[in-house]
Amino acid sequence: MAVVSISRIQVRRGQENQTGVPTLAGGEFAWAADTEHLYIGLRREDGGARDANVRILTENDVHNLFTTMDANYSYRSDTVPAITAGTYGGQAVERPIRIKADDIVSIKDFGVVGHGGAEVASALIQVAVDNLFLDPLKTISDYGKYSAKILILPAGVYNIDTAIFVPRYTTIIGEGVGKTIINLISNASHAFQTIDSDPSNAIGSARVTFEIGIGSGVTQPNYLHLQGMTIQYDPTVAKDNAQSLISLDCSENAILRDVKIAGAHATGDAATTGYSGIDIRGYGSMQASSENILIDNCEFDGLYHCIKSNYDIPSPVIQNSKFKNSVRGISFNDIKDASADVGPRFARIVNNRFENTEQQAIYSGESGSGLETNHVSMNNKFYNCGEYGIRGNTTGTAVVTFLTDGNISKNDWFDRQEYQMQNIQSVQPYFPLIEGRAAIDNGEVKSIGLTNEVFTPVLRLPTTGYTQRLVIKYNLFEYTAGVDRMGTLTVHLQNGNVTDDYTYTTGEGTTAWNVISNPVNTFYEIQLKFTGSANATFEYQTLLML
Repeated sequence: MAVVSISRIQVRRGQENQTGVPTLAGGEFAWAADTEHLYIGLRREDGGARDANVRILTENDVHNLFTTMDANYSYRSDTVPAITAGTYGGQAVERPIRIKADDIVSIKDFGVVGHGGAEVASALIQVAVDNLFLDPLKTISDYGKYSAKILILPAGVYNIDTAIFVPRYTTIIGEGVGKTIINLISNASHAFQTIDSDPSNAIGSARVTFEIGIGSGVTQPNYLHLQGMTIQYDPTVAKDNAQSLISLDCSENAILRDVKIAGAHATGDAATTGYSGIDIRGYGSMQASSENILIDNCEFDGLYHCIKSNYDIPSPVIQNSKFKNSVRGISFNDIKDASADVGPRFARIVNNRFENTEQQAIYSGESGSGLETNHVSMNNKFYNCGEYGIRGNTTGTAVVTFLTDGNISKNDWFDRQEYQMQNIQSVQPYFPLIEGRAAIDNGEVKSIGLTNEVFTPVLRLPTTGYTQRLVIKYNLFEYTAGVDRMGTLTVHLQNGNVTDDYTYTTGEGTTAWNVISNPVNTFYEIQLKFTGSANATFEYQTLLML
């Protein structure tokens, strides 16, 4: 940039309280002896953003900075001309700096350092949560007046040995996964536990945890929001008889987003079901269910169950998340709690990746009430789930289990199925994709080349012990001979009956179907032979009713 050379520094001197500060030329200094303020001139003609006197902080200012917190602040108060907002004429308003500073609340404001090591931060974090979210002045009519702030956890390691009890409207945000780390160093408590926000739960009082009727009213622990952090068991924590990292009790409309929840589980170790990520609990008949839970863009690693619930939790949404290296990814009703009405219902499990689960990636047991569970698994990917990490194992589980009616898998991708199709000329044990009564609706279009006059394997599906109905929508074409045929194939897998309902434009060709059962390796194979003047192409979509 160009530099304007001057022969001497220009300094004006005077008393600010008596004469004020005159308009300074660009680069000109002014010193107010009575207030000990130093100014320098800024001018547009010199390339500045505005015409103003800019105050320079001095050693005296820094020393006394926080003695002036009652001074007023307004957003860009020196903007000239002032900006008005439409016909209302609204402008930025002045507020005391001490109030402005409270707009953002850091856990460091409560004495928490976050350096890990020997520091145990449980008590001080609880003080911060109680000050922000367990305000005894709050009533149903004045939540707007006493607005709870967002509690910021800067990057660091926060060791805790007792649960952080979180009431309604608690919002805690970290600086990101792997940056802000909540490290649980005890297996005797959760890391976070939702709690009734009755004022009697203040520090020093007995905490109300999970009881019949908790949250029936304005004190129900709703609207929890955790974001941007890692919540983990310390590697030294015993895995047997542990409590889950997060316990959502009667907490409606909770959000967990951009959170990693992790442990140190390995195949065959002594972990029990408590060594889990999130346990969601609630009772519908007590009007204290946990409804509309959103778990978004989270990661679960090294746990027994990543997410579990044996309670009434209607309409949870679990999306865009990763589950790996655990016994089960999502576990519902194993076994349903005796006081729950149905257990989890209407779950939407969408766009997730499940990898290396020893048992089912998704498990939903019996509701015990006769009501359907109505879960939807959609657009998920399942890698090496239910086979204990070994291809070609002689024992294994289904990838997904739905033991109550009313569920569907839509456009899910199973590497187990991909493996069978890529090795369709070989025979490998084929464990079920889904166990129980459900539908597998695969909308993607697959394509198979047919060799003229040869039975070609088109599809292989595992046996389940149930009557299975397979519907294949297809296009069959071989343009040299003018064959252009489309239809719907209905297959009764157990007895091998095939119904082919089709239409065509120029030619239908000649086809023959086989349904082969392989009881040793537990699969059915559908084969197609096309007879024409040349090889043909078979495109298809499938719907399987278990």
